Amino acid sequence: MKPTLILAFALAASLSAQDLPEKAASVLQQNCYACHGAGKMSGLDLRSREAMLAGGDRGPAVVPGKADSSRLYRFAAGLDKPSMPPGKTLPDAQLLVLREWINSGAEMKAAVVSKVDPAADSAAKAKLEERPITAAEKAFWAFQPVKRPAVPALGKTSPVDAFVTTTLQAKKLKAGPVASRRVLVRRAYLDLWGMPPTPEQVDRFVADKSPNAFAKLVDELLASPHYGERWGRHWLDVVRYADSGGFEYDNDKPNAWRYRDYVVRAFNTDKPYDQFVKEQIAGDEIAPNTEDGRIGPGYLRLGLENNVKNDMTRLDELDDLVATTSNAFMGMTVGCARCHNHKFDPIPQKDYYQMQAVFYPAKPLAYRLAPAAEVSAWEAAVKKIDDEQIKPLRAQIVALEKPYKDVIVAKKREALPEYMKLALRTPEAERTAGQKLNVIQIEKTSASDDDLVAAVTSADVARRAAIREQIQKVEESKPPMPIALSITEDSRKAPESHFLLRGAPGQFGSVMQPGVLTVAKWKEWDFPEPPADAKTSWRRKGFAEWLADKQNPLTPRVMVNRIWQNHFGEGIVRSPSNFGKTGDAPTHPELLDYLADEFVKSGWSIKTMHRLMMNSETYQRASDDIAANAAVDPENRLLWRMPRRRVEAEVIRDSILAVAGNLVDKLGGPAVFPYIDPALFQSSSKRSWAGKADTDPSTWRRSIYVFNKRSIPLPMLDIFDKPDSVTSCARRNRSTIAPQSLILMNNAFVAMEAEKFAERLRTLAGNDAAAQVRHAFRIALAREPSQQEMERSVAFVKAEPKGLVDLCQTMFNLNEFVYFP
Repeated sequence: MKPTLILAFALAASLSAQDLPEKAASVLQQNCYACHGAGKMSGLDLRSREAMLAGGDRGPAVVPGKADSSRLYRFAAGLDKPSMPPGKTLPDAQLLVLREWINSGAEMKAAVVSKVDPAADSAAKAKLEERPITAAEKAFWAFQPVKRPAVPALGKTSPVDAFVTTTLQAKKLKAGPVASRRVLVRRAYLDLWGMPPTPEQVDRFVADKSPNAFAKLVDELLASPHYGERWGRHWLDVVRYADSGGFEYDNDKPNAWRYRDYVVRAFNTDKPYDQFVKEQIAGDEIAPNTEDGRIGPGYLRLGLENNVKNDMTRLDELDDLVATTSNAFMGMTVGCARCHNHKFDPIPQKDYYQMQAVFYPAKPLAYRLAPAAEVSAWEAAVKKIDDEQIKPLRAQIVALEKPYKDVIVAKKREALPEYMKLALRTPEAERTAGQKLNVIQIEKTSASDDDLVAAVTSADVARRAAIREQIQKVEESKPPMPIALSITEDSRKAPESHFLLRGAPGQFGSVMQPGVLTVAKWKEWDFPEPPADAKTSWRRKGFAEWLADKQNPLTPRVMVNRIWQNHFGEGIVRSPSNFGKTGDAPTHPELLDYLADEFVKSGWSIKTMHRLMMNSETYQRASDDIAANAAVDPENRLLWRMPRRRVEAEVIRDSILAVAGNLVDKLGGPAVFPYIDPALFQSSSKRSWAGKADTDPSTWRRSIYVFNKRSIPLPMLDIFDKPDSVTSCARRNRSTIAPQSLILMNNAFVAMEAEKFAERLRTLAGNDAAAQVRHAFRIALAREPSQQEMERSVAFVKAEPKGLVDLCQTMFNLNEFVYFP
């Protein structure tokens, strides 16, 4: 017999009506009072019998004399979901105590209540909540006002060049030469579009001898919708965008794509960044009658969504919002102050909970983008598909699995010891305490997924897979929802949120009012009082206006640094989401402030920043090494050359499609599902990938439109360091591993695109091997082949049966193809 059962039997034998209240109170104190004591999460207080009978949001917690009908017992035993407490299974012995206590009438003693809930020391709480900020801490560079520095008088036409050259001269370094025109045109296309230029686009730029040719090229690229697709992806990294909720079930978010399209549209229209910020934090409060004002707050819905919904997971969701918002917009790590004052930066724990209070009233909303009649028609159409097609198919799976499950459960019960079978046969009123415990355990008997895998025949496995495939096809046929993920609040009066002592749920300190980062305030910031007819608290509006205020020292610096990083590979501050003490200091602090000031003066125009940076000699320099400079500045922090770096995962995939002539040029809309090997889903709790064959043109769209499932990313993108979207990604990893080369050599998608590229070359050059090679280099690398490359490539194409296809796939494997020039 298991030790736990022996202990349970011993406990059951020792239970008496007199002991039950105290033993039950002990179980509640150990497992429940942290959330359902003074904190009354979900409105439930378990510290007195009266409070239990009154219950919380779901109703009474106990029905005296009826444990099986009592929510307290049912949730604790896992009979109702989510089981309580979160992430913990109560021992059977404790469950038996609760069951017997409720069945005996659920009496409690006043002395027990006072014993398990001692009054907190208010003075100690107040001490924990206060953390003074010193003058020295306020003097840190990131918290100082942005002041426009004088541009060094070096005769440079670009302020960027003037600041960079001054720093180089101080170290006695000489800048490298400007890159060739073919390099510049390829660099600009990859940078602003995320795709290589066509030979015609290269030739047109090379032929333009005007002094402002590159400036014209930059304007042309910025005017294209491809720009938003490229630079919108950078922002989606920062806000950890995904099309699913993560965790065990990783449920899909079928309307998340509308936020993705909103971001693409914002970059294409050069939406002022201050407006972009405000719409994402509080668009529903600032511009509630506009589509962008309603879709923008979808940012607040992008985080992980636990399938278990309770107050603890709600606190984790709020923590994610505080951490991501402070990282993304402020370049600060406020999330580190959840349980204590920040260890390195002047961020009191109180700042964390005041910022949490900003988001505390927010609730998920499916915002209708169409009139109510259209939404109703859509709902009716989807319900019809569910009722008439999907439900019958799911019933087939249930019917197919039921005989196997019945046999598995019967065998498990047959294998039980005789004393447990006797407990099951004994009428409930006659069962001993030990038998009642046995019955609780027997009722938990079920067929696990592993049991089914071992039991189901191969023929039925195939039938079930076919039915699931039918369900996927039917799901895919549903019309897209005319709604967007958004946010709402219950009323203009915000619910109370508290300072949590040491971050512990239920350990309440003072009620928190909304606030901003204390050390970065240039004046006392008052949150607006919502008008009498307001439907929300306006807390997010007040916070968004602080973030987007032109005097904010963090917001413009952080964003121009992100733009710089994506042009040059590294930011002026190399820790782009950490402007605190543990982050990097700026390599060119005056340049950073100049850019931040110019950003605000330009009306927060991101495209103006692109022009300012890209039209500089600093951006246009060659990436070739200079030994003398490298000896002094091996990391090129002073920018004497253009850094060499690999393009991102999406650019590799999109470039392969573009070069092969297969890229589908369609802007926006629902996500696409390229093929993923079904074997990757075997360990998935919920299969929901409606993947299509690589030969299906609907999947040949840009990678920003690939469904971003957190638990199962597209391998082609994952292997090249696409972020997992669990947390904000300010700077992607840059790994160099063997599987990257292997996927470009062996992946079926890459092989197919190589064949398509070869077909394109045959169409352009017929069977002329030399012409084929020349077109291959011009299309893939934006240059002519050297004499040696031409001779060797022609010989290879002629010598091998699939020489041209293999040459095309080799092009995809070249460093020159996957690196910025």
